[in-house]
Amino acid sequence: MDTFDVFISFKNTGDDGRRADDAMLAELVYKELCARKIPTFYSNVTLLQLGESVYKRSIDGALDTAKVLVVIGTRLEYIESRWIGYEWQSFHSDLLDGVKPDGEIITYTRDIDPRALPRALRSYQNCNAAEMNVDAFCDFVEQALRKLEKPAVAPDLKMPQPVDDLDVHDPFSSVFLEAKRHRKSAYSSTYHHEASRLKVQASNSRSSDELALDFIERSGGLPEHAVVLDAGCAYGYVAEDRFGNMDRVDTILCIDNNAEVIEQARKMHGNPKMIFEVVDLESERFSEEFRAVLDAHGLDAIDVLFSALTLHHLKNPRKVLRQLRKFVSRDGWIILRGSDDGSKLCYPDPHNLMKQIIEKSLTAEGVSDRLNGRKLFTQLADSGFHDIRVFSNMKDLSAIDYDDREALFEESFAYRSDYFRKAYEKDPTDLARRNDYEWMRAALELFEQQFCERAFWYCEYDYIAVARR
Repeated sequence: MDTFDVFISFKNTGDDGRRADDAMLAELVYKELCARKIPTFYSNVTLLQLGESVYKRSIDGALDTAKVLVVIGTRLEYIESRWIGYEWQSFHSDLLDGVKPDGEIITYTRDIDPRALPRALRSYQNCNAAEMNVDAFCDFVEQALRKLEKPAVAPDLKMPQPVDDLDVHDPFSSVFLEAKRHRKSAYSSTYHHEASRLKVQASNSRSSDELALDFIERSGGLPEHAVVLDAGCAYGYVAEDRFGNMDRVDTILCIDNNAEVIEQARKMHGNPKMIFEVVDLESERFSEEFRAVLDAHGLDAIDVLFSALTLHHLKNPRKVLRQLRKFVSRDGWIILRGSDDGSKLCYPDPHNLMKQIIEKSLTAEGVSDRLNGRKLFTQLADSGFHDIRVFSNMKDLSAIDYDDREALFEESFAYRSDYFRKAYEKDPTDLARRNDYEWMRAALELFEQQFCERAFWYCEYDYIAVARR
């Protein structure tokens, strides 16, 4: 859960439905406090779309961590309105009851006589916005924090450069949005909890990859002393599980563009067959760089080119496949596994929560191509591969226990808030990004509860393509 030093309480809309002056003033205060790296909560009214219980839970969590409550008002009735009243009354009660032994309430008002404020607020410091500008008021708030205790300073936030939005269009469903095509996914396997999620994903997708491996075995099997390449290996969970104990496999070359992940993978795996190297599939010098890696390990060619859930992160999957094909032996195989949000179904979902989450995911900065699964056949054919077969494997909630339901949710949905969190952390003063992040986080929490209900059913498909060089 996020922690905050300051909670800003304000009325967002007036009686006419337009944005209230209070909200405009609150936004100025919020941006200035963020510029000073003071963790500040600015309520996300869009959470109300998910229901009052979700909105209240978000509010309560922020109130519990805040040291200073700032109440902003330009009209007395706004301060006494339902949600604003709930916020300052709750905080005031915590101060009186000793729940918050170190806490403070500060009112920042305009055109309101401090003596007319609700009795509970009169005993706290009032600042007049007509006499104290936002900078001076934030100085006052910062001083109040110092008196209470040293505030938690938000860390310096370093983010990848922003990318354009995803361009996907599903002709079969209104779930998917039309947008400008991005250049490359901003995904990173070092996201929060991503290592554990990938381990779960590796286990959940084993039966899908076995369809391809069984097909290869029926078609003559692998040659003796086979060399396997896992392109986009991440931590190497899948490579070791699928190929680590195969008698005919001598070498498993695992490549990824993330040096930190490769270093961790080297420490995690003791299988002598496995080799981990940092190679960027989209490097302009990929061919010579990869040839150098093969030469360094005394390898001539690849017998099995394996890549799972990597293509949809790439700017130009066909170009990468054409380059990789050059290193596959003449009778070699390629196995690709992709995902496709269009394969996801659930019931019941009376509020179309899954649809909303998927639609929102596609608007995230740097999101990957979530419809790549249906494209595997064409991508392979366009890249020169032959004898292409595509298999599908359904994963669903029937006949699995609670823990397995949690695991499938973790694999397919939990990560989606990371894109929005990264964008928000890049610029905490961008309210649209903050609202998107808060909405996605709350929506996923609500959907996870639904996901684990006994009568809820969900399914999705893995798509696995197998072809000859």
